[in-house]
Amino acid sequence: MRPLEGVRVLDFTRVLSGPHATRMLCDLGADVIKVEQPTGDLTRFSSPRVNSNATYFIQQNVGKRNISLDLTKPEAVEIVKQLIEKCDVLIENFRPGVMARLGLDEKTLRKKNPRLVYASITGYGNTGPWVNRRAFAPVINAEMGLTKRQGDARGGQYANDPFSHADVYTAIECASAILAALFQRERNGEGQYIDLSMAQTLLYVNEHAHDDLWEEPVSPDAIRSFRPEDYAVLTTKDGITSVVSGHPAERGTFDFFVGAMQAPHLLNDERFKTVALRIKNFAELMKLIKDWALTVETVDELERRLDENKLAMGQMRTVSEVAKTKWASERNAFVEVDDRGDGKVKLPNSPWMFSGSDTSTRGITKYRGEDNAEVLRELLGLSAEQIKDLSDREIISQRVTK
Repeated sequence: MRPLEGVRVLDFTRVLSGPHATRMLCDLGADVIKVEQPTGDLTRFSSPRVNSNATYFIQQNVGKRNISLDLTKPEAVEIVKQLIEKCDVLIENFRPGVMARLGLDEKTLRKKNPRLVYASITGYGNTGPWVNRRAFAPVINAEMGLTKRQGDARGGQYANDPFSHADVYTAIECASAILAALFQRERNGEGQYIDLSMAQTLLYVNEHAHDDLWEEPVSPDAIRSFRPEDYAVLTTKDGITSVVSGHPAERGTFDFFVGAMQAPHLLNDERFKTVALRIKNFAELMKLIKDWALTVETVDELERRLDENKLAMGQMRTVSEVAKTKWASERNAFVEVDDRGDGKVKLPNSPWMFSGSDTSTRGITKYRGEDNAEVLRELLGLSAEQIKDLSDREIISQRVTK
């Protein structure tokens, strides 16, 4: 039995922040019903593609059921109101005000289902002076300090990060909040409204925010907030590049590097006697470490020597390279899902390993509206004739290509 079996989620989300949250809930056992507009989720049109499904869409939506409603039509909105009576959770990531204009806001739906957990993801929240600003992950990354910090670490070369941190972090925080609300509901019988902003999430997960907010002096013999951007990136004689965790100028860590390099004379080098001096002469220190690494025959030898001196390191790999490792195989870190044809699509598996539950990724990716008839028959008791009438009037629609 999966942990969330019996929980039903109505999912109005698109692209990434919401879909990743609901994929988490799906992998944990919830029955997630994705509701798509006739235009379809934007990620359906990305590539690579296989059998009319984009692999981006597959990764975030595998295992969910799918219905497609034209929410500009009152009959479609009425269907949602009926479905909500059969659901535990609603999650949406439209711009603020959209669900209210549709008549599907939290207060309206709570009258139908007082136990409903209603989660809303927006860029800047559903209140405040920025409520109407357009927001995507790159915009939030910039507004909340991430992009500047990354550019500062690269000498002022500012560029957008290729990863949508604001989306995926918000997804994780949203799923966590939903689980907490479901737990509380077991105690008091009441649902919750969760107003979650990508902007506040990115502040919350920024482990260096405390440093940016600190306005008092700091000891010159301290490394502020560990500064992982300064950690050593080393290439060994075999041409393999690795990252070593630990600031080379830090107290203790400097000694570990000296030990791994078997260069005790550096402990008495006037350039490196204190943290402040090591920071002042950091470029020279890093050159010594990198030049040493180039003399080490293999990456395995480098890891052995670093490990003996309490330093952790990791090879710089691509995801496809990780997928070929023995670690990935034994940890079941990747999973192959049906591509809706004769093949498979490889995806990252869910990361949790429960002792008494299966929480691995399951199911297939559905085409838009593929489960219209099943869901409306199962949850609302509609007949085949009623479902056909809704389809004829384009209140529901589907695009099934196999």
